[in-house]
Amino acid sequence: METGSNIEESMITSLMPYKYAFTWVINNFSNWRVNVEGKIQRSKQFPSGTDDKFKWVLKFNPQSQKDKNFCSLFLFLISKKGSQDKVFPQVELKMENSNGETIRQKSLKHGFFLQHGRGFNKWIRTDKLLEAIKDDDQLVIKCKILVEELINSEVIRKHLPKLLASTLSKDYSTLVDGQKFGDVTILIDGHRFLAYKGILAARSAVFAAMFDHQMQETLENCVTISDVEPNVFKELLRYIYTDELTSLGTMAHSLYTAADKYAMSTLKSRCRCHILEKLNWETAAETLVLAEMHSDQEMKKHALRFLSGSE
Repeated sequence: METGSNIEESMITSLMPYKYAFTWVINNFSNWRVNVEGKIQRSKQFPSGTDDKFKWVLKFNPQSQKDKNFCSLFLFLISKKGSQDKVFPQVELKMENSNGETIRQKSLKHGFFLQHGRGFNKWIRTDKLLEAIKDDDQLVIKCKILVEELINSEVIRKHLPKLLASTLSKDYSTLVDGQKFGDVTILIDGHRFLAYKGILAARSAVFAAMFDHQMQETLENCVTISDVEPNVFKELLRYIYTDELTSLGTMAHSLYTAADKYAMSTLKSRCRCHILEKLNWETAAETLVLAEMHSDQEMKKHALRFLSGSE
């Protein structure tokens, strides 16, 4: 029988780099500086294409509004495409003379909001700048920007053939009443169970020790058990083969005893939990006796607390 679904999904996350480089050359800077009269000057926006993700502009004032002895330089984000409120570019601002010699260079790593700028009110002293370009009076302003945007590709979803539900437990349950292929016979009060040494030994250290020694029962592949009821042993076999129980509600005490006898700790724990969950005035005394017989201190503690009225 088919069950559930089998879906495989994948997604690729990557960084999409957007790189911009802009150069602003101002010739005859000394005269230009006088003509602009301390007003903020804007570069053209860059990049100049119509489909670019981000657009920027430089704002340069040869006479800073904060201190007239300095020049100011700012970068503004003037348009963007996408839903992000803030952009985090890596920015390099640089001034050079006509020989390519660096006059001033700084980096920006601040977040940019739309129509907001980042930069320096005191970029460089004006007298220092004039001294640096005195040979031919040419100023070169360079700006490099790198924006890395997180890109998540569309989720690729594959519907694979449905997985068949495991039938291991169901298949192994047929071994409980099976009369073929077994390699050891268990005799209990006239009842005959054909079993499988390897499985019994894997699940119980007691069975493993029994089959490992050259006992008469082992040599004859026939074992007689006298202290377990046939119906209890059948349920024990079911648990050994399938890890499932069908009669825990009616034989928890007997299964607990069998689990202890054959050193099956997980079955013993399961029986203990069931017994304590169902503990009442009719079963408390029997449970206390069971705990004493098997030196089960945890079960004994709960039974005593119940009988004393503290649980």
